[in-house]
Amino acid sequence: MKEQESRAKKNQNPMNILFMTDCFLPHAGGSRIYYYNLYSHMRDVYPDQVTILTKKVPGWEQFDATASYDALRIVRHFQPLKDLSPLELPKAVFPLVEAVARVLSRKTDLIHAGDLYPPGMISLWLKRIVGIPYLTFCHGEDVTLTERYQYQRVMRNRIYKSADAVVAACEFAKQELLQIGVPENKIVKIMPGVDWKRFFPRPATEALVRKYGLENRRVLLTIARLTPRKGHATVLRALAKVLHSLPDTTYLIVGKGGERERLEQLAAELGISHAVRFVGYVPEKDLADFYNLCNAFVMMNHEENGDIEGFGMVFLEASAVGKVVIGGRSGGTSDSVEHGKTGFLLQPDNVEELAGTLDLVLRDTELQNRLGMAGLQRARADFSWETRAARLRDLSEMIVERARTKSQPAGSVFPSSTI
Repeated sequence: MKEQESRAKKNQNPMNILFMTDCFLPHAGGSRIYYYNLYSHMRDVYPDQVTILTKKVPGWEQFDATASYDALRIVRHFQPLKDLSPLELPKAVFPLVEAVARVLSRKTDLIHAGDLYPPGMISLWLKRIVGIPYLTFCHGEDVTLTERYQYQRVMRNRIYKSADAVVAACEFAKQELLQIGVPENKIVKIMPGVDWKRFFPRPATEALVRKYGLENRRVLLTIARLTPRKGHATVLRALAKVLHSLPDTTYLIVGKGGERERLEQLAAELGISHAVRFVGYVPEKDLADFYNLCNAFVMMNHEENGDIEGFGMVFLEASAVGKVVIGGRSGGTSDSVEHGKTGFLLQPDNVEELAGTLDLVLRDTELQNRLGMAGLQRARADFSWETRAARLRDLSEMIVERARTKSQPAGSVFPSSTI
């Protein structure tokens, strides 16, 4: 009976939400996976109409053929901005015109902005022009990447402070927002979740074991774009030390990016190419098979010119598969890795510390199992996508109701503002 009453409650007050993001899946990136899961789980439970207004990226036709539904429509025009340079920003005019036309032709209750530029800027303008409320997201690097540029910094602050609410994807993002003056009563922390129907412990796939020569090997794994801030180079240097005492170790690198050639060259210089496998791109649906190949997951994330890891969803996915996780103490990883309980957070550039930790973990299967099990239990207990989608939906409904009744009590705080 209670379940029926809860279901009935969720079928009240349907909303029309416009979500704008410069890039969406199948574009790589944890924040895009975060958005997709939030809105797809909202679609599964609530009667709202969500339109995702975004740009064309490679592979979009195939993705939209299965991901776009009546209740979750993906609309794509134009191309993503190459960067935030003054030459690129005028291109925001085109999505602005499209957003205005869509808002005026359809009853839009609320706008969600997935990026500062141009979605956040467009949301700010639309609120001022036609009075539609908006919420925006912050992952942390949104603040650090724009801090060095005066115009971007000024616009960023206006976007966040004018929003009806700001969703912080991790504690690091929340603290960055507070530092730039966003009122705490506007910030709601909604961390990413994990789909444990896909990510769960199971035996290693024999075909992959044979393909990458992993029989009777200790396996390290990194799944990340091949960019400097993901720390592949630090792991390679640590691996060179570990191989002296544990020569049966293999490092699997899953992902693509501009750093591959440099990393291959570094592995050759260190004399460890025989112990490294560059897998390349792996589709999202197949990632769980690779997590299940490893003894430990490692990503030594660090800040690179303001670019920083927000939450680190890969750590949570590895934990859900029951693997010990090792990450850099940087950005928002303290939310995804509990140091000493589900894994280890280390100084990102300390090769000696990483080598010692890898040696410890790879030798001790009891430690692997204990920390891996703690991570699995935490992922299942605390990180369901359903609870996060419900929180975003409740927040959205509250913003719309306040806008309709013009009520925003001074100092009011959104209930249950952290999850």
